[in-house]
Amino acid sequence: MYTTKIWTNKNSKNFDWEAYFSPENTDKIFKKMDLVKLISQLRNHLKEDKFKMTFVLGSVLRSILKDLSLKKNSRTLELGAATGLLTRWLISQYGGTGVLVDNSKASYRAYTSLKNPLKKYITYLNKNIFSLQLDETFDIVCSFGLVEHFIDKKEVLDVHRRFLAPDGIILLLVPLDTPLTRVFWELHPELNRGYRELLTETEFYKILTRNGLKVIRTQPVFGYSYDFIGALCRKK
Repeated sequence: MYTTKIWTNKNSKNFDWEAYFSPENTDKIFKKMDLVKLISQLRNHLKEDKFKMTFVLGSVLRSILKDLSLKKNSRTLELGAATGLLTRWLISQYGGTGVLVDNSKASYRAYTSLKNPLKKYITYLNKNIFSLQLDETFDIVCSFGLVEHFIDKKEVLDVHRRFLAPDGIILLLVPLDTPLTRVFWELHPELNRGYRELLTETEFYKILTRNGLKVIRTQPVFGYSYDFIGALCRKK
């Protein structure tokens, strides 16, 4: 059981029910509180956790990919890959090989520091996805937390389509526009220094279909530090 620590009156007999139901008392209450401590506690509650993320991500991917027969030794391309969490999960479950593409030197350093046996099946390209030149296409093209950073969604989605094999699939995951997600990003300004859009499920679906993708299914995800949504797509 969790008891809120933001404002606790141990003597329940003296609980101020008038203040509880009176929004006009809010300013008085805030003046008595340590707001820095409050923000710190909220940040701690909503901090990211890689183990929890792996569990939640695995759950949503299994749901999205249900009833789908993936090729043995599928080739996966992950755009804006960071440390390639999506690709590493896919290879661990289905085998195959992967190519990660990310322009960030910090992301590449984080990837190289990983102790993971699956790295022998992965190639990392420290390049800009928009100037990417590859001679092959891929059975799976995917990204997590990439599309929402671009005003021009067509441009970034075209990169996904460009390298997709004719019968391949596209996996996309983006933050979902919910109160929890808004709070998470507002509480973590160090993670929120660039352009980002939060999309509802309907908005996400419309963006994908307007830009040459056939949406097979979408799956919202609740249970992490913020909410996100995954989509399984093919070329139209």
